[in-house]
Amino acid sequence: MTETKHVQIPVGNDRLDLSRPHFVGIGGVGMSALARMLVEQGAQVSGSDLNTTDVTEHLVAAGCRIHAGHHVSHLKEPSVVVWSSVIAEDNLELAAARSAGIAIAHRSHVLAQLMNDGGRRSVVVAGTHGKSTTTAMLAAALGQRDPSWAGGGALLDGTNAHHGAGDVFIAEGDESDRSITHYRPGVAVLLNADHDHPENYVDLAETIAVFRDFALAAETLVVSADDPGARAVTELVRGREGLRVVTFGQSKGADVRVTGIEAAGPCTWVQLEDLDGTPVTLTVRVPGIHNALNAVAAFAAGRVLGMDAVELAAGLGGFEGIERRMSLAGTADGVSVYDSFAHHPTAISADLAAARTLTTGRTVVVFEPRGWARTAALGADMGHALAAADEIVVLPVYSTVSVLAAGISTDEMAKAAVAAGGRVHQVTGLGEAEGVVAGLVRPGDLVLLMGTGDVNSLGARILAHRAATVLS
Repeated sequence: MTETKHVQIPVGNDRLDLSRPHFVGIGGVGMSALARMLVEQGAQVSGSDLNTTDVTEHLVAAGCRIHAGHHVSHLKEPSVVVWSSVIAEDNLELAAARSAGIAIAHRSHVLAQLMNDGGRRSVVVAGTHGKSTTTAMLAAALGQRDPSWAGGGALLDGTNAHHGAGDVFIAEGDESDRSITHYRPGVAVLLNADHDHPENYVDLAETIAVFRDFALAAETLVVSADDPGARAVTELVRGREGLRVVTFGQSKGADVRVTGIEAAGPCTWVQLEDLDGTPVTLTVRVPGIHNALNAVAAFAAGRVLGMDAVELAAGLGGFEGIERRMSLAGTADGVSVYDSFAHHPTAISADLAAARTLTTGRTVVVFEPRGWARTAALGADMGHALAAADEIVVLPVYSTVSVLAAGISTDEMAKAAVAAGGRVHQVTGLGEAEGVVAGLVRPGDLVLLMGTGDVNSLGARILAHRAATVLS
């Protein structure tokens, strides 16, 4: 996720007129999902962003009116102006909306209203890692019921939201700016809780407190029995009046208990015991044990909603993944390239473990750390996690937020990786990274492009380089 500022999001009690919304920063993952959902409902959606991207092009094709750059002239009598936590308070369009008396709403207020409208059953998926994948998995699992859903990652066809005719609304909740506490879901799903977003959280205890408040606002909590942070949340809320707790995982005593996991390349087969003890087998077509457990979380949430176990398993079996979550970018001359969104030590370790199951050759990771605060706080832990790769190419820190960055670099990360046995190549940019990777890889290797910034743009360049090598 984008490194956010420490923001104070006002409580949104007023009902919003969403007939003509204007999104400031419409190309963001959360903003674009809401824009897509609203335009599918018939709203006249407009928005602006600094640059045009594949995301904004998809939105234009869907019927949104989008401007490049921010300017007061882009406000064409909108019913509401929507902002997210990465937007500066002095943004020209926000300032103009305030002066004109136009309603202004945080994206979480819009999502909360959409979720609560129409009497639909709502599910919010939360956690430090895996929530985008699990949100999309649950939407796939319920596919025959045509649910509405809004995620933080796009399916492989570029879709990150859908306004469905069914009676279920599935959304990804964002803890980075604490906006997750604005929701009142029927079902809250909590995958894990790690210390992250150091620009907004002092320590893990603060993160657990936010997830506790999120859980207490729900009717049912579907929560990992394996993750220590999630277990801490469970201990704080179990027994509270009006809250049902359903656990899932490999731990003894989990309500939906995994009894076996078998991985073979990009597929994993999961044996589990359903809520009533009935055995169920899930086929998960995205790599990694962590993704297998994400599928179990989606299954458990579906069962809490009353969906048939066989139907859920079939829907999950058809899920093919989302962009940049261990997704295959391509292969050339015996080298495969995968995209990973991992940017936290826990996620880095999980995706590198998954990469090991996809190749008998070496794993070469190109890592682009995101955010000055995260790099300063977690850089050494990132380096230790990266040491699981055979070769590590480290790019400079990527950040879209203006913060004091004096003295912060990737040096501590590199030192930690070397100390843990890693081979590190620090580079100055994407161009140098491309050349370093070209000199490192050989047939049979897997290149993992890891991070949330621009590192994934290397995929096509690396594949083209390998293809040219074959022809030369």
